[in-house]
Amino acid sequence: MKKLLSWMGFFCFLYAFEEIKISPQAISKLGIKTVVVGKGVSTKGVPFNAQVDFDTKTSITQSTTFDVIVVALHKQEGEYVKKGEVICEISSNELSNLFFQFENAKNRYNIAQEVAQKDKKLFESGVISQREYQVSYLNANELHLKVMQLQGTFDTFGIDEKNPKGDFGFRVIAKESGILAVSPKRIGEKIFAFSPYIRITDGLGLIAYIRVPIHMANYVKAGAKVFNKSGVNIGVIKTVSIVVDRSTNTVLATAPLDHTNYKVGEIIRLYVDIDFHQNSVVVPFDAVIKNGNDYLVFKKIPGGFLPIKVDILEEKNGVFIVNAGSAIKNGDEIAMGAIIALKGIMDNIGD
Repeated sequence: MKKLLSWMGFFCFLYAFEEIKISPQAISKLGIKTVVVGKGVSTKGVPFNAQVDFDTKTSITQSTTFDVIVVALHKQEGEYVKKGEVICEISSNELSNLFFQFENAKNRYNIAQEVAQKDKKLFESGVISQREYQVSYLNANELHLKVMQLQGTFDTFGIDEKNPKGDFGFRVIAKESGILAVSPKRIGEKIFAFSPYIRITDGLGLIAYIRVPIHMANYVKAGAKVFNKSGVNIGVIKTVSIVVDRSTNTVLATAPLDHTNYKVGEIIRLYVDIDFHQNSVVVPFDAVIKNGNDYLVFKKIPGGFLPIKVDILEEKNGVFIVNAGSAIKNGDEIAMGAIIALKGIMDNIGD
């Protein structure tokens, strides 16, 4: 019973305003226009800004662990490279010192490994004790770990392990075949530490990274369709992060893009088909007017208009997404434009 009374109260509140009787001639004279909800207003989705990038599943990056200088270029951005091809040459004092450590560690490891193998045979023959053999074994193992650590650093750079030295510096080679999407652009360019300075992709997979304001996060769902400005479906939401970026107060949503001509790094406007509420509709900015602490929309009825109170759910790109219960639905005709005149008539009726 309480639930029924609550709903009755809600609908009574929606229709608490009197009808505004006005002739078609007066409507035209006042400059009031009408629009059909769901037809005259774009319903392709709520707009968001997004950045286009390569799908990380189809690309690899090579980065540095300290600052280096580019001393030679062999390939340019946009070129196709084969695995093992030289892209550029880099140099720095730290890199030279690291290479010296690497070569020294390899030489010491080779010697330590030979000693460990000989000590193993001597131990098995009873010539030396187990403790003596363990010392040489652990020394060789420690040097092996050192070599692997330094080798991993060179691998992060993408430096050719078999032939590291080029004519001008250390040779950086492609780890995989594909399009060179990111690479140094000029000789003398400084690459800062921990910067991904090379990126190789198959060139096919693009993805949109969409920043969703936290108050909208519950409405953007995986599987929601994504449209371009022309209303063409170009993908679907694949993931929505559950972690809030405190610097922007947003969550990150991703949408792989299908058959588009977007460029990597481009900032684009996408529209996401989200469902705020089963009774939500999209209306133009100039179809809503403030009335005290409320917002009103004027629904076209025979002989005039009926003021309807609405709740604004979102304000984006020239439209409001509003909820008016079942009082306004797609297909209804509402006033827009010079609706201040309707409010003036409504206020006079109330006097």
